[in-house]
Amino acid sequence: MGGVRLGVSGADAVRTAYEAVRAGADRVPGAAVEGVLVSPMRTGGTELLVGVVHDGQWGPVLAVGLGGVFTEVLDDAALALLPVTPAHARELLLGLRGAPLLQGARGNAPADLDAVADAVARIGDLALAVAEDLESLEVNPLWVEDATVEALDALVTWRDS
Repeated sequence: MGGVRLGVSGADAVRTAYEAVRAGADRVPGAAVEGVLVSPMRTGGTELLVGVVHDGQWGPVLAVGLGGVFTEVLDDAALALLPVTPAHARELLLGLRGAPLLQGARGNAPADLDAVADAVARIGDLALAVAEDLESLEVNPLWVEDATVEALDALVTWRDS
């Protein structure tokens, strides 16, 4: 339906992009736009995926891996039952095959792994705080460059009550 617009800059361009997204939804039977998320577009850095699903047997389970296209291509994720401490989150990150990307591979600046691990643990804490109603929570990408860690997109689904 054309629900994503990239490289939008300035108030007029945001308005135009919003109208285009709404018009795209109007062309798809059953689709509705309940709101939009405007977030910064980032280049460089490393994209991670951090997700939590509520498993019927195990409870809330955290997954962390490289985000963006790497999520599907590399099949490289680490899983842990919640809660997860920052130290445990750091171990999960360093256990990824893609960990060298966070450590400054090929001359890139290394990520502040303590800041990234803290963000991963806090996403887990958020999921635990709403666990009774949570079906899933996904932050993709969690964008990392040096000491900057930003959730650029997120999706939360709730259980039927």
